[in-house]
Amino acid sequence: MSKSVFSGFFLVLLAVFIPMSAIAATADDIDQLDQQWAQAIINGDMRAFDALNANEFFYNRRGGDSFSKAEYIAFLTSGDVKVKKAAREDVSIRVYGDTAVVTGIQHVDVNLKGEDRKVDIRYLHVWVNGPGGWRLVARQATNLPAPN
Repeated sequence: MSKSVFSGFFLVLLAVFIPMSAIAATADDIDQLDQQWAQAIINGDMRAFDALNANEFFYNRRGGDSFSKAEYIAFLTSGDVKVKKAAREDVSIRVYGDTAVVTGIQHVDVNLKGEDRKVDIRYLHVWVNGPGGWRLVARQATNLPAPN
């Protein structure tokens, strides 16, 4: 095999495999950020929570109402809610350039106005990579049906 044919073959291999590994690394990064986001709520670390959310963040809640970033932070710091645990399953992460979509199921143990509850939701997160790095711009939550 001539040197130029080998070089061309090598460049084709790089073009095929490097983007795949870059996407995988980004998906892993997004997964870690998504877990840090939930952990910041559990820990009551609003500084970390604030840093993970874009200024234009919004949350379409499972009950049909929505929160802006400021409204969600106010809700989380009101004393009316304390998230104790948020376990995820069936998480899927799809990366499209500077946008990532995370879907999955969360099983949340929460104390709401003094009442312990278990909440099971399907969720969608939209992360965008901007000048300050990856930030969560949107969250949608939907109640899962009660088990039969």
